[in-house]
Amino acid sequence: MHLIPTFFFMHSSHTSFKRISTVILCTKQIIPFKLFFLVTHFLYIFTAANANELPSVQFDQSKPLIADQNKLAWKKFNISTVESYVIPAYKNLMTANNNLHLATQSFCNSLPSTNSEQALVNLKSIKKVFHYSMDAWQYIQNINFGPIEISIRNHSIQFWPDKKNHIGKQLNKLISGKDLSALMVDGFEKNSISVKGLPAIERLLFQKNALEQFKNKPFSCEVLQGISRYLSATASSLHNEWLVIMLPQFKDATQLDGYFEDDIDAATSLLKTLVEPIEIIRDLKLDRPLGSQFDKAKFKRLESWRSRRSLVNLKLNLQSLELFFMGTTIDSTAEKTERDKGLRALLTDNESIIIENNFKLVKDELHRFKVPLEEAILIKKGYQTAKSLSISLTKLHKSLEEAITHSGIRLGFNSRDGD
Repeated sequence: MHLIPTFFFMHSSHTSFKRISTVILCTKQIIPFKLFFLVTHFLYIFTAANANELPSVQFDQSKPLIADQNKLAWKKFNISTVESYVIPAYKNLMTANNNLHLATQSFCNSLPSTNSEQALVNLKSIKKVFHYSMDAWQYIQNINFGPIEISIRNHSIQFWPDKKNHIGKQLNKLISGKDLSALMVDGFEKNSISVKGLPAIERLLFQKNALEQFKNKPFSCEVLQGISRYLSATASSLHNEWLVIMLPQFKDATQLDGYFEDDIDAATSLLKTLVEPIEIIRDLKLDRPLGSQFDKAKFKRLESWRSRRSLVNLKLNLQSLELFFMGTTIDSTAEKTERDKGLRALLTDNESIIIENNFKLVKDELHRFKVPLEEAILIKKGYQTAKSLSISLTKLHKSLEEAITHSGIRLGFNSRDGD
C-alpha cells in the first residue's frame, strides 16, 4: 500500500526518539511509555529548575544570519515557536476533540428517544462540533515529528488520501461486526488505522441519509463514540507529551542522548514543518484533484469533499503557517507581533517582505473562490483560480526555502523524496 498521509512523513535523522518509538510500538505501549514519561518528566523539572533567561539577541537585519554563529538566536526562536505555536495548537486540538467525544455521546444516547425533527437538529449540531475538531487539526497538521510519530498517530488522526477506499471497507467491517470489545481502549488499538480518525467520523456524519443509517444500524453510533474517544485521548496525549517531553528538548538541545544534536538541528526540524507542507498542500490537496487539465478534475480527490470543507482546510493551513512565520501566538485574541518575533527575526528585511507578500498573494487567491472548492474546480473559472493558487504556493515555498538556506540552515533531505 502506497500511503501519503496529508502532512506527515517520518522524521529520519533523530535516532534517539526512534529508539524510544520502537520500544513503545513493540511492547503494548503501557509500561515502557510510562517509564519514558516519568524519566522525561524528571528531566523537565531539572531543566526548569536550572534554566536561565536567554539574553536579548540583536543583529543587523539587513544582513543574513549564519546559523552556526547565531545558535542563541535560533534557540530563542525554537523555544518561542514551541511555546507560542506548537503547544497552544495541540491544546486547541485537545479541547476540540474532547468536545467532539462529549457531543457524540450526547447525540447517540438521545437518539432512540428523540423525534425525527429534533434528531436532525442534533445531527446538525454534532456536525458543527466535528468542524471544530477538523479546524483544530488543520492548524497543527504540519507538525510531522516528535510524539506524533509514536504509533504513527499521524495516520490514525487522518488517513488520507485513501486511494483504495480502506476507510469505507474497514468501517463497514467494524459496524457489521457489532463487537463492543473492539471499541474499548485496548481493542480499538487493534483496529485498522484507517478507521480511527477524523475521515471515518466524516463518513458517518456526512453520508447520505445519515440519520436513517444511525437508526437502522445502531452499532454505527457505538463506532462513532469509539472513534471520538480515541481522538480525544490521542490529542490529550500529544499535548502533554509536547509540554512535558519535547519542550525540555528544545530548552536544552544538547542534552545527553537527547532528541536533537544541537539548537540548529532543532531549528531545522521546526523549519521543515513550515516549508515542506506548502508542497504537500499544492501537490496533494490541490494539483492531484485538478488533474492535468480541466476535464480531468476529480472533486472526490479533495481532502474533505464529503463535508465540503476542502477550501476551509487550505485557508486554515496557510493561516497556521503564516502564524508560524510571523511568530504570532495561536491564540486568536492575541495581537500581531513585532518584526523581531518568529522567523522574520532571523531573516533580512528584504527576505521577510518577499515572504510576507507571497503569503498575501496566496491568501488573495484563496479569497477569490466564491463557492466550495468541490464546486469551483468543476467550473472553468474556478479551475483556473485553483491553477493560479498552485503557482502562488510554489512562489511562497521557493521564497521560504531560499531565505532559510541564506540564513545558514540546511533543510537537507526532503521527507517527500521518493514518494
